[in-house]
Amino acid sequence: MSEPDSSYVRSRVCRATEKPWLCIADEKALTQFARNANKYLSEPRYHREREISLLTGRLTIEQAARYVLRSVFAKDIERASVRYTTAGALRRAGFAVLHTPGRISAGCDGDLSHVSVIWPADDPVQRQDIPWDPDVTESFIRCFNG
Repeated sequence: MSEPDSSYVRSRVCRATEKPWLCIADEKALTQFARNANKYLSEPRYHREREISLLTGRLTIEQAARYVLRSVFAKDIERASVRYTTAGALRRAGFAVLHTPGRISAGCDGDLSHVSVIWPADDPVQRQDIPWDPDVTESFIRCFNG
């Protein structure tokens, strides 16, 4: 199976600015959602994606679940988890944080909008290297609250 191409990023990137990797402020809180408690993606899945998806804002499990899942039941919320970082923490670690608005978007500054975390940060609309080296994956993990 071939690796996914960068068309997803190019087709979803925010058009509000010429530099969509800068329209999310460094201090913006970001949430990563896991369907199963503490089973977070720590690198892109080689045959599925070129980025890691996060949501803007410091969201609760229920808020994130309602964005990610089509239908949300109590059991989904009970077994899920979230963790937090900021756009600045990811950028300082060498990642690009690209605003890639999803089906729900509150704009560049609002909560509950989709972002793509890409490595390396150089020209992230055109270049997303996968798989990530183990050092890159560890650097990504260290950006979160644990």
